[in-house]
Amino acid sequence: MKVSAARQNDFSVLPRPKNDRADVLLTLINNGNASIEDFPKLSGFRTRISELHVKYGLELIYQPVKGTNRHGNTITYRRHILPEYEKETAIELYHKINA
Repeated sequence: MKVSAARQNDFSVLPRPKNDRADVLLTLINNGNASIEDFPKLSGFRTRISELHVKYGLELIYQPVKGTNRHGNTITYRRHILPEYEKETAIELYHKINA
């Protein structure tokens, strides 16, 4: 997997993700938010978000975003936002699921 220079710097704080769930969570921790646009090749993005919220109890805020798909049609998707007060919980969870 090719990693951009900006994301390589993020890995210096936390270990590199070992699974898709950890990758989505790391993006939430580093960027404060994540959407399907951040993971265009991950077919289970919504499942990973659901697992983090339902299975692990991570509180997320959802913001609707409008965009245009490759065919020019208007689409709506969700941007998942990690509240600042959940960041420490998210970091602890990251270490647990990335073991």
